[in-house]
Amino acid sequence: MRILFLNQYFPPDPAPTGVLLHELGEYLQSKGHTVEFISARQDYRSTKKNRRRIFRELSALGSIFFQGFKTQRPDIIFSASSPPCLLVVATLLAMRHGAKSVHWLMDMYPELAVALGEIKEGFIPWAIKTLMGWAYRRAKLVVGLDDDMAARLKEYGVTAEIIPPWVLKPLIASSPITGAESEPDWTWIYSGNLGRAHEWESLLQVQALLEERRLPYRLLFQGGGPSWPLAQARAKELNLRSCDWKPYVAEAGLQSSLLRCLVLVVTQRPETQGLLWPSKLALVSTLPRAILWIGPVDGAIARKLRQLPHTGVFAPFQAVLIADWLQALHSNEGSFQPPVCDDATRQREQLLEKWDRLLNDLNK
Repeated sequence: MRILFLNQYFPPDPAPTGVLLHELGEYLQSKGHTVEFISARQDYRSTKKNRRRIFRELSALGSIFFQGFKTQRPDIIFSASSPPCLLVVATLLAMRHGAKSVHWLMDMYPELAVALGEIKEGFIPWAIKTLMGWAYRRAKLVVGLDDDMAARLKEYGVTAEIIPPWVLKPLIASSPITGAESEPDWTWIYSGNLGRAHEWESLLQVQALLEERRLPYRLLFQGGGPSWPLAQARAKELNLRSCDWKPYVAEAGLQSSLLRCLVLVVTQRPETQGLLWPSKLALVSTLPRAILWIGPVDGAIARKLRQLPHTGVFAPFQAVLIADWLQALHSNEGSFQPPVCDDATRQREQLLEKWDRLLNDLNK
């Protein structure tokens, strides 16, 4: 079976979605399938990517379409969600080649853009939703990331399979826990992209309370993203003394950097529930550290995290409750036992095998 993967980014670019799809492609290739990757050849971490974003995305769609139009006929055209409306391009290419369309939904547009206030309700999002609905229904297989996303797809008349992201292979292969890393300091860390869909004001308010209570916690932002300047300005306004900012860490050192911290933070704005899935969840849920979730408290992510030990689940702006939870961890320092987590390698293999089964079923 010949499978053509479409995405805005692929390695050597470090975009997580591109790396994820590339790993899936390599696995399918090891199972005897022929795999080809087509990207827009853009830079995920470019400082220019937020300037005239619509032109960048349209350029990416055009580049992917023309490359896909000229390629050898595939049996399956496999698309993700970057750039927005890539599924529409994938559907047109599937019609051109007589191939089956398979879509792994990572971010749901235009709903996500409307939820974040990037575009207003009106004709444009209506037209995009109409196009996406047509493309969803023409796909032979649509896969979402959790139950909330599957529920959103039902509004389009689509029944979706569910496969979440796995921990990327370079992270699994990175340094294991050593003696030094098994004794974390009193740092709670937000690592990765701080985008528009991620809540950050609550973190700063909590840190202000912790400093007021003279607790030894340090808040560390590690990574970057469009919300960094706003968050840094707000931290300065609050006169935070124990709030640090560090750049992205290479994959080889990411796990070690997280294991040096006591609490791993994942956030999401509630209005984006079911429209995306924070990719950092895959890694942090397999590490022996406490997890702090700030986001929707009644969704699929919250329900799953409540099953894990040493996990705090809170809505945004519950600063006092979050500070109390962190203070309780500090008070119980002697009794804190790192939770036993699922094996990342086993999870990865199970999810890759599920993809292989689903794609083979399409070819029967």
